[in-house]
Amino acid sequence: MSFFKKALGAVGIGAAKVDTLLDYHQVAPGEEISGTVKINGGKVAQEINKIDLKVMCTYTIERENNEGESETVTKQHTLAKFRINERFTIEPGDEKHIPFAFELDLETPITVGESQTWIATNLDIDMALDKSDRDYIRVVPTALQQAVIDSMEELGFKLYESDCEGIEEASFSRLPFVQELEFKTFAGEFHGRFDEVEIVFFNRGAQLEVIFEIDRKARGFKGFFAEALDLDESKARLVIDEDSLEDLEDLIYDLLEDNC
Repeated sequence: MSFFKKALGAVGIGAAKVDTLLDYHQVAPGEEISGTVKINGGKVAQEINKIDLKVMCTYTIERENNEGESETVTKQHTLAKFRINERFTIEPGDEKHIPFAFELDLETPITVGESQTWIATNLDIDMALDKSDRDYIRVVPTALQQAVIDSMEELGFKLYESDCEGIEEASFSRLPFVQELEFKTFAGEFHGRFDEVEIVFFNRGAQLEVIFEIDRKARGFKGFFAEALDLDESKARLVIDEDSLEDLEDLIYDLLEDNC
């Protein structure tokens, strides 16, 4: 092998390429995601030390810029890491397939609004730039999450926006953000009584903890001043499991009615 070819490989020219092939691109938190890491040899033989798979997502934070003005910044967060510690040499023209499977973290945000989640694959190659690949996945709600969303729609609400927003360190979550699902009314008994209802999910294994932030619609001067002072918002908590599904719509109705 010539020194020139080695040098090209070291800077990524003619080096091995990695492509992660997912068995499916749609998965719910807690479900298994699987696929194959495909590695194609380049123009020179290269030793692969390990393969790292990361589950990544985006969230936003508000901060002040140099002019003292508020700005929104998008950040990335690693939800989980998985390592394939198989060390091997990939020869020119060779193709190697390495299967993998793991469970998607229960705290993975669902794919709505601006939220994005992907699998990042990185090859650790001796004396060369790391080779990487990115594969987006669609994270769908769990059965309990979907039941809450469906119940809200039955009560006359529509999911119109969702954000993963940065938070200060909190004991209730190990993540630096929470995903807020924002609902507005379009029909039903609560139409015109709320500005919006925001929901945050916390998957707790067989249970789902649901936090409601209810923004009541201002009525008259009293309501106007309450809204101006942010006194029109209240929070409520609901913990559900499979046994709650039959009465879920009634449970949410009662919770919202109590906070009107």
